[in-house]
This record gives sequence, structure tokens and C-alpha cells, in this order.
Amino acid sequence: MSSYERLITAMHWASAVLILLLMMVIVGDIGGRFFFNSPLAGTPELAKISIVAILFLGLTKTLKMGRHIRGSALAARLSPKYVQIIDIMANVFGFILFALLCYSSWHLTWGAWEIGEFEGEGALRVPVAPLRTLILISSILMSIQFALNIGNNFKQLRSLARRDS
Repeated sequence: MSSYERLITAMHWASAVLILLLMMVIVGDIGGRFFFNSPLAGTPELAKISIVAILFLGLTKTLKMGRHIRGSALAARLSPKYVQIIDIMANVFGFILFALLCYSSWHLTWGAWEIGEFEGEGALRVPVAPLRTLILISSILMSIQFALNIGNNFKQLRSLARRDS
């Protein structure tokens, strides 16, 4: 397993652990409201930040595994060659989208670290810079994975062309 694969697998596991921790916080909040008429302070802020972190931590591994939602009704009616062409186009669009997200996130991330940006008021203030950094890193990894997928799609397309000729 390459260091890239170990990194995205570790991020995927971190998202699973974060889901478990968020569930515990929410159950504690509900229990506190029900039994003690006192909710856990900062639960909405933690949930808001955690949901974004969970998404971006697990995104690249999900893409690598090919587990994103996919419309298979059209693919079932097309030849493998056209399925690969559609996959190439989808991966190119994904690459462009996440490359643009990297570009647009860079200054926001840098600014969040410089000014010490926080989310939430009152009960809990959560620093935003680590989350912005996670979004930036995940976007870079998604761009890399889309590029790898494009390369794999072209290999499969060439293999199909050789088989057909």
C-alpha cells in the first residue's frame, strides 16, 4: 500500500471515528435536555463543523473505491467503450471542480490562520482554520484521485480498443 493510499485510508477511518464522536455528543445533548433540562453547550457548533469534516475526510477514499452515487441505468445500455468515455468526462469535470476548490480555498485557509477565525458565539467557539486546511488538503487529494482515475480510464479504453481490433 502506497503512502497516498495509507493517508486516504487514515482519513477515511478518522471520518468514521468523528461520526461516532458526533453521535455521542448528540446523544449526550439529547440526554442532558431530557433528564437534566440542560443541553450540552456548543453541540450545534460542533455538529456544524463535524459534518463538513466528516464529508471531506471520507471523500477521497470513497472516490478511489468507486462508491459514489452513479446512474447505472444508462451505463447498462452503453458499450464498455462509451462507459469509459463518459467516466473520463466525469473525472475531468471532477478534477476541474476540485482544482478550482483548491484555488479558491487557499487564500481563505491562509487568512483563517492569520486572523484566528472562529465559528460560534457564546457557549463554544471553534477555530475554523483547521477545518479550512482539511478542505484544502482533501481538495488536493481529490484532484489527485480524479487524475489517477482519468489515467485508469484511458488504460481501460486502450485495452478495450486492442481487444476489439
